Amino acid sequence: MQSTSKKNNYFIGTLSGTSMDAIDASIYKITNKIKLVDSISFKMPEDLKAKLFYLSKSKKNLFQNPTKALKQADDEFTRITVKTIKRLIKKSGLCSSDITAIGSHGQTIQHSPFSKKPYSLQIGSPDLIAIQTGITTIGNFRQTNIINGGSGAPLTPAFHQKFLRNKKENRVIINIGGISNLTLLLKNQKIMGWDSGPGNCLIDQSVKFFSNGENSFDKNGRWGKKGDLKKLDKLINEFLSREYFHRKPPKSDSTENYNFSEIYSREIQISKFDWISAMTEITAKSIFNSLKENCNVKELGIYLCGGGSKNLFLMDLIKSKLPKKWKLYTTKTLGIDPMLVETSTFAWLAKQRIESRKINLRSSTNAEISLTGEIFKS
Repeated sequence: MQSTSKKNNYFIGTLSGTSMDAIDASIYKITNKIKLVDSISFKMPEDLKAKLFYLSKSKKNLFQNPTKALKQADDEFTRITVKTIKRLIKKSGLCSSDITAIGSHGQTIQHSPFSKKPYSLQIGSPDLIAIQTGITTIGNFRQTNIINGGSGAPLTPAFHQKFLRNKKENRVIINIGGISNLTLLLKNQKIMGWDSGPGNCLIDQSVKFFSNGENSFDKNGRWGKKGDLKKLDKLINEFLSREYFHRKPPKSDSTENYNFSEIYSREIQISKFDWISAMTEITAKSIFNSLKENCNVKELGIYLCGGGSKNLFLMDLIKSKLPKKWKLYTTKTLGIDPMLVETSTFAWLAKQRIESRKINLRSSTNAEISLTGEIFKS
């Protein structure tokens, strides 16, 4: 087991979420506690974002048959990730030699854990990141989970259990990125984690559709709030009757499964705000229904994180559905910035992998207790 004491236990976590909005990177000092040192966010260039979205909608298995377009996107994404990491280190006042390791998740392009040959494809070469930063880098987290019998997602429950569980309170951590994932942390019970369905993906797609690409998300939920979701009540209920929403956890989902252009109908004469409102309701209702089906407790603390926690209309919709003793917060209440929970996770997973510590994700991915991620030396 490698000692990390010489490098002060500094780790970097970096990723771009399923919404593809930005590359986030953070430095943490991790011992028995996790302390944020500094963070940075690099907005995804629109041309690259368009390429990534196009690749993510490909019907081909790009993991087995990588295309020239995929390789070019990989190179570009890797360069930006390296640039972001170097900027972060400079901003923090630390040196590369102070960092023990980088946990680099990359950008998910395809996630097919239940195909005949299961795989999860992320771009952002951890090998090149290690070489170009001079820092040992851990990558391929999802693919190693699949190799060990898992579904590759969600991976955050192990981190949630370590740092956000409380013996005195029933909790659920809900990360709303492109996809929503839940971690149930109930008193005196085993943890359970799963993807409930869409997070921001349908909302973002609808906003982009109606703004002709000028806007990529519904800031503060302002557009959704202007709409009347009841006008599409039948469509919402039909959408939520899909098989996935009734499948028992653990289960894993992907933005590839959601395409607003396939839902939209010009024959339904309602406003763009009504459509965006309806997409927001699909997210809110799928989260609540999934939680209700799998959590039978009277009192519950619900802690949101991810980009969806900034959508005030979405927050209000979720809150309106909750029983009286189910309270809604963000992870800021627990001392972790809602926008940095995932970078925290991959920094911590990097530490576990460097120290050869196995991760237990049986209850969220069905994987064997195993080492998660691959080590790439600088």
